[in-house]
Amino acid sequence: MNSELEKKITDTVENNLSELYEIRNYLYENPEVGGEEEKAYALLTNTLKEHGFAVTENFHGIDHCFRAVADSGKPGPAIGLTAEFDALPGMGHGCGHNIIAAAPMGAAFALQAILEETGGKVVLFGTPGEECICSKVPLAEEGAFDEADVVMTVHPNPVNQASGKTTAIDSWQIDFYGKSSHAGARPEEGINALDAAVHFYSLIGFEKQYLKDTNIYGVFADGGEKCSVIPDHAAVKYLVRAKDMETIEQIRGMFERCAEGAAKAVGATYKIWRNEPANKDMVTNETLSAVFNQYYEGLGGGEMPHIDSTGSTDMGDVSYVVPSIHPWIGLDCPSYQLHSKEFADATMTEAGDRAVKLGAEALALTGAEVLTSPKLLDKIKTEFKKGE
Repeated sequence: MNSELEKKITDTVENNLSELYEIRNYLYENPEVGGEEEKAYALLTNTLKEHGFAVTENFHGIDHCFRAVADSGKPGPAIGLTAEFDALPGMGHGCGHNIIAAAPMGAAFALQAILEETGGKVVLFGTPGEECICSKVPLAEEGAFDEADVVMTVHPNPVNQASGKTTAIDSWQIDFYGKSSHAGARPEEGINALDAAVHFYSLIGFEKQYLKDTNIYGVFADGGEKCSVIPDHAAVKYLVRAKDMETIEQIRGMFERCAEGAAKAVGATYKIWRNEPANKDMVTNETLSAVFNQYYEGLGGGEMPHIDSTGSTDMGDVSYVVPSIHPWIGLDCPSYQLHSKEFADATMTEAGDRAVKLGAEALALTGAEVLTSPKLLDKIKTEFKKGE
């Protein structure tokens, strides 16, 4: 890529920084949880329209989801970017989604500015409810990302971390059904669903200690309301993380076996069902990631070490259908944790400013390399096909 294109990209980000900071700030001051992002959705879609993007609202029938495209009308690759804008209950943008909205938007503006020279198009996907609805999952399943040659985003983090593996995650509720009875007068007439749930919880505790590289934690969701009544219903909720969905499916088999045994022990019945969307593990395209890391480090963002994450994201589902990266940009707060009020506040510091600026620039410069280098795109796609 020539120096003139590089300068045009960094100048465009610089010229739009005040607007990008205002977006970041507005989302911080007006946090909305997944499914309720009306203010964020209006701000983002209106801003994109003002910048000349063609916006499809409620994309794929998902509330607050959008597709915004700037198309040169000339042959060339399609660069996909994803923006997130949902907050967390009680702590606002404790996962930094106000930055995940602003930085990719800045990158989209910068790529739009060079499309006449490069050809191709840039598509910004607004993906609501990453924390709960996981809108990228149905979008990936329905082919929404298939038009893109690559898909990229950035995620703020306490420290820098190159795009790498994340864990697959699934969420299940296990309901046990028994028979109510008076706990004092006729306890023998009842079938205690809570006994089955407690037995099940203990069995899972015994089993999970032998599973490597997994994270299995559950809570009781129901166990009755009065001590004088044998409960006819009890429920346990679990989040299950593992290296990939194949391992998750094996764990599901163990859950079925334990639930069946616990139910039979007391004469109850049971049902296991998915109560929240599942996310696949992130498969980073290392060729694409290396380009981003080179630019980010060259811009002064600091080293991007390769450390796999134990967290989960619906970008994992995107990475199974198109070459993708999900780098983590540090906010210089290593003692903070994601999903905390402290981290939400960190997005509003000078480090947060830098994350918006450098994240936008590095994403756009990476996208420009893909737009201008057929050999690079071939290498990216070759790596992706080998992993299918």
